[in-house]
Amino acid sequence: MTEFTRFMAKRKTWSENPSSMLEQGTSSENKMAESNIEAGTSSSVDISGKAPDVFRVSWLPDDHVAELTRILHGVTADRVETCLVQYVEESIEPAGWRAIWRPSSDHSELVFNFKQPVDVFVDVVNVSREELLADVEIVKPVKNDLPEDDVKLLQQQKNEQVTVPLMELYPLAEQENDVLDITTTAEILDQIRFFYEHIWQAWDLEEENCCYDHYLITTRLKLYQDIEMGHIPSAAGTEIRNLVKQASIVENEIKMIESFNEGEEVDQVDVTRLIQLHKQMEQLKARYEILQDPVFRELSNYEQQIERCRMVSLKAGARIAKLKVVVDSLPIGELALHMAKLPDLIKCLPQFHDDEPCETYPSLQLALDMTKKEDVVVVLPGIHLLSHLRQISEGGMLIGLGDGVVIQGMEEAGDILMDTSGTFSLQNITVRPASNQVAVLHHEGILTLNNVTFEGGSGSFVGLGKTNTQVDGVIARGCSGIGMDFREGATAVISGASVYDCGIGIQLKEEAKVSLSTSTITNNKKHGVLFVWPVSSDISKFNDIPKEALLECLLQEYMGSSVEYNAEDVGVVVAESVSMDNDPPSPSLSDESRPRSSTDSMDSGCEFIENIGG
Repeated sequence: MTEFTRFMAKRKTWSENPSSMLEQGTSSENKMAESNIEAGTSSSVDISGKAPDVFRVSWLPDDHVAELTRILHGVTADRVETCLVQYVEESIEPAGWRAIWRPSSDHSELVFNFKQPVDVFVDVVNVSREELLADVEIVKPVKNDLPEDDVKLLQQQKNEQVTVPLMELYPLAEQENDVLDITTTAEILDQIRFFYEHIWQAWDLEEENCCYDHYLITTRLKLYQDIEMGHIPSAAGTEIRNLVKQASIVENEIKMIESFNEGEEVDQVDVTRLIQLHKQMEQLKARYEILQDPVFRELSNYEQQIERCRMVSLKAGARIAKLKVVVDSLPIGELALHMAKLPDLIKCLPQFHDDEPCETYPSLQLALDMTKKEDVVVVLPGIHLLSHLRQISEGGMLIGLGDGVVIQGMEEAGDILMDTSGTFSLQNITVRPASNQVAVLHHEGILTLNNVTFEGGSGSFVGLGKTNTQVDGVIARGCSGIGMDFREGATAVISGASVYDCGIGIQLKEEAKVSLSTSTITNNKKHGVLFVWPVSSDISKFNDIPKEALLECLLQEYMGSSVEYNAEDVGVVVAESVSMDNDPPSPSLSDESRPRSSTDSMDSGCEFIENIGG
């Protein structure tokens, strides 16, 4: 595996990339004009308060296709990098130019120990002749408003050389050396970015007959344009983006396992996991191919509508099955193994008997469309897209049967992926909300989370007033906001949990009462555990209390847990000082349910609590 391939395994796909100050000329139709230069006004990196202009490049779509067709001339996926390296070597400036380096999140954390990417000025000292990489010297950050600790870390790295992917470099519009052909260099870098963000797909290396000819490049570019311009229904476009994103995640895991075992005999556990991952990749590719073809896309939507109508008609006057099994596409042997586990699972559900009717569905969303309150949906391994829980949101169960059950949130679901109430349960499932989504918001009743992994999104789950959350064996990682969020009056018992790489690990507001045992809260960007007291509370007496004592004081129970290596392990603030992006709105409170005073809040027996209220 090449070093560039390792970098590519960590890069986000085009479906995830946010717009940025570094414009890429292919992102919208108005940029697809003939190549042009918009020169900047700054000639060096020694500036303050404002970033200099980068060299902006725009392409006509036909020019992109023609150039890529010339470069790749129909090669298979395993030879793509070789062709691109040759293309780079022919015309790019090999050294001596300045650029802004925009590292991926993983690379930013690896090089700088930053949790978020930071744009950096660099001097390019060498462009590799063997891979799509460059050696650069770090100069300074683009922005001057970084935290003091981050500035110190960057200063320590100044003038050090690091190896970075070429596509993460954006040449400055003006260079100190006027003889540099920066126009061609910028065009080459933009073409490479375009290819890997819009044409390349993670499953291409698994397809022997995948050849990058004019037809393949044109087809994929047109699909991207159709999604951007709204020519494809939003639901189909969202699903296509999610498929591409999931394929990138699967590819990343495959590369990591292969890299870890490079030169060594692969153990049985990794072999089994690789087989599962390759099967997942095949499923993702098959669904993508259906959706990219307009005829098959319409046929697929039509068949789903027909299936819904058929299910409704079958239910008319018939015994309604409250148990639903979702299986998309599995090999016969694997399907038999999983279905053999179903009787044991049913025995653990007292509401069902052996003669209980059971329905099977080819997709999770179709099964949920047919559910009623208190139904149970059993999901077999695979990546299942979700846009709405339907009636099961008022109470019911979602249970994964076997390993590798993933629920992927679709952006059309809005800010909340699973908006639930009543008695609702998630078991043995990985939930991946979209980047702007909270995975679960529970309004009232009992929420049970057992062996659930939350990955990404703006938050993992939120318990509002009058809710009781039972958390056992839950992992929450990589969310931009709050991992576990408990609001006014909510109670929770958390055991065997792990929360890391979020903005805040656990947040408790006002009357929330939480017990925490045998859990790990670590490496969160702002706080490990944050207690939020009512406005005007006097929290000064918390300042001198050691961390462990404070946790024992303010939690209902605290034992056998670890809260460490966060930006701040434990914080106590008043409500008016808290500002977290993407906080879901709290429900309106009646006079009876509104917090009365801080003496009622988080009462865990600390002797001085009664003196905190304002």
